[in-house]
Amino acid sequence: MRYFLFPLLMLSVLVVSAQQDSVKTKKKKELTQEQIDKRAAAEKKFSKFSKDRFAIDLLGSNWIYSKTDPRIVDVNGVPNNLKPKWYSRGINITFYYDFRIKKSRFSFAPGIGYSCSNIYSRHGLTEDSTGITLRALETPDNYKVNKIALQYLEIPLEFRIKTNPDKLDQVWKFVVGFKAGIRVDAHTKTKIKEGNSTKVYVERRFPDFSLFRIGPTLRIGYSSFNITAFYSVLGVFKKDRGPNANEFAIGISFNGL
Repeated sequence: MRYFLFPLLMLSVLVVSAQQDSVKTKKKKELTQEQIDKRAAAEKKFSKFSKDRFAIDLLGSNWIYSKTDPRIVDVNGVPNNLKPKWYSRGINITFYYDFRIKKSRFSFAPGIGYSCSNIYSRHGLTEDSTGITLRALETPDNYKVNKIALQYLEIPLEFRIKTNPDKLDQVWKFVVGFKAGIRVDAHTKTKIKEGNSTKVYVERRFPDFSLFRIGPTLRIGYSSFNITAFYSVLGVFKKDRGPNANEFAIGISFNGL
């Protein structure tokens, strides 16, 4: 008799275990479905109202220029290398409005934004009747801060491709664009140690900086985190009124809403 009881006991254990697994699986599926429904509702709302409208770009800024430019000189007036500091930086704050092309993955987005770039170096800006010259500082160790700051109001236009425009996240983006800006401020800031004190000097109203900035943009990324880049086809300074330099910037972009 015991030879039959042991198989029956094992069979009973297997049946009970299978029933418990079935119940757990059922509960898990029901919970997952509920989450899916909630996510579907959120994504439906997202696809209707959210269009990547707001972007903040944190950038590393620099200039492309000739190392033998006659307007970038050492203390003796001999052309030399500007060497902007590695921490030269900028920021863009932009508002876009996205127009989706029917129900495709493609869209275009015009916008309006503010941009600022700060170039730190060991060259001071001097201006005379011939224009602007960047001359190496005679006592660079006394300068705690020495920078050129440029600020613009801009109108960007982007062409966007997304792997799934209706998703909240898990979306790859490829964006190419173009923007044009007008300069609203140009100033230099120096912080100099003089004896036991530190003095700050800010100078504005330099007419020899270019009034406009125009160039292509690029943005590639995943969800709300992107890599972005910009290059200005117009020089930083007016023609023959300063060094022949073009600005470029590369950084990270946070976008959404």
